[in-house]
Amino acid sequence: MSAKKYSFLFMISILFVLQSNAQYKRKGETLTNRGTTTTSKNKKADYSLQQFKGKWQEFERKDRNTNTIVPFNDSIQLKFTDSNKVQTRTSIITSMVLDGYADIDADNTLTVSADEYTIKSFTNNEMVLDDNEKFIHRLKKVDTFWYEKLGKLSVKQDDYSSPIKVGINNILGSWAIYRRQAKPGATDNNAQLIKSLNIPDKVNENTASGYIVFYQGETSQQLPCTVTLSGTDMTIVAGKNKWSVSVYQANMNNFVFGNSSLLYFSKPAK
Repeated sequence: MSAKKYSFLFMISILFVLQSNAQYKRKGETLTNRGTTTTSKNKKADYSLQQFKGKWQEFERKDRNTNTIVPFNDSIQLKFTDSNKVQTRTSIITSMVLDGYADIDADNTLTVSADEYTIKSFTNNEMVLDDNEKFIHRLKKVDTFWYEKLGKLSVKQDDYSSPIKVGINNILGSWAIYRRQAKPGATDNNAQLIKSLNIPDKVNENTASGYIVFYQGETSQQLPCTVTLSGTDMTIVAGKNKWSVSVYQANMNNFVFGNSSLLYFSKPAK
């Protein structure tokens, strides 16, 4: 065999091997342009973006390693629309909103703008997201975000000049502050203003425990708290923070407390 013919056959063999290797794949795999493989061609996510349409507000955060509730000074707020877009906001205080696209991968990874979460569970009214780093986030579906309610709900003009004595059962529950009535100079950047109270656990006839969300300046915090009633007075203690107020109304629909300079108006949180 001539050297020229031998060289030609050798090149044909090399090309055949390269082509065979390029086309080889394991059964069931699908080649992609991103360099990844999908073991099931027809695998789909357990959820669709249409199910997420609406507004979602974070109300609880847990350490993903210890499964214990932790305080947090921000709040994830997500608004999904029909067009696979999402608005994200991570602070109750600031008004900055980030617009981006939403997507759900086959492994139930939810992408919202630049953030990714694993969907741990989902119902029509509540979802649990894992940020795969530190925390598990619980969000509930709401008609309006907390900051949207401020100053928009009407308040019956009752007389709140005299505090009243109530029982501990009257204040149990989750309460969202929708309005504050303050005299000039009663609040400043150093004031610790209450945003919500979640008081589910009765300790005794005068004491209950739960969580308080409050802010001071640009910082928002959620801390465990103890609430104690003494006559018409109510004391809230959360770590080193303390509020001494009076109760002016407490029933299943309204909870009004504060003092002559600053009143908090709250309703059951949805």
